[in-house]
Amino acid sequence: MRVDTYGLPADNWHHFLRLRDLRQILAEVPLEGVTRVLELGAGDGVQSSALREHFAEVTPIDISPSGDVDGLIVADASSLPFVDSYFDLVFSSNVLEHIEDLDACMAEMKRVLAPGGIMIHSMPTGNWKVIQVANRPIASIVKVMRRLVPGLSRDAGRAHLGSHASVSAAGPPGRSVLQKIVGQFIPSIHGVSGNHLKEFIRFRPRWWKRKFRNAGLECYRSSPLFLHSPYDMLPYRFIGLRDRISRTGIASVQVYWLRPIQRC
Repeated sequence: MRVDTYGLPADNWHHFLRLRDLRQILAEVPLEGVTRVLELGAGDGVQSSALREHFAEVTPIDISPSGDVDGLIVADASSLPFVDSYFDLVFSSNVLEHIEDLDACMAEMKRVLAPGGIMIHSMPTGNWKVIQVANRPIASIVKVMRRLVPGLSRDAGRAHLGSHASVSAAGPPGRSVLQKIVGQFIPSIHGVSGNHLKEFIRFRPRWWKRKFRNAGLECYRSSPLFLHSPYDMLPYRFIGLRDRISRTGIASVQVYWLRPIQRC
């Protein structure tokens, strides 16, 4: 569906993308009756604030928050500190691909979900993975050119430090000089998969739907969200074209609407 981007942030590309996707998610399926929302991986709280404009009670959690988020609870998504059957909606944006113990996480999400409640989760797609790997050398060249050519750097509109959600308390490990050089041509693994091929397979909608089904969750709707590239390349450029391409199914992020499977 076409998404109106009026009023979205013009100085932070990451925030623009997250809020643009959230705007589409909330417009696609009416959520009447939803009052209590659990947000996994709140990060710096940009989506928490947007969710509070729509729902009466939003509880953000993050194991290692990247900002001062109002009402945030520091918690592990695989061991939620909430009573059973409390939330009408469990929401996450680009978080589940970082969860080590997905089975425990999904069991916990089901436990805290109220009868008739739903889950909405968005994750990167295989398309995003291909773009990440293919564009790494280009992104490295652009980064070097920005440093060498005065006035070429365009920090406005790029993602700022601390704008991403996190699910691990540990910071990134130190890298050797050789690893840094290799990293200019081959990107690091985005989630918890062991290599890029496994991550490509894991990011496909088919993989996620099978994983949800095995966890007792029915994926009753799934939609492509938006086409964008990693590394903040060409932020705020070709928005209309990106939108049209994503509506054909070629998107960087896919969203899934889930509900527990009712057993006879």
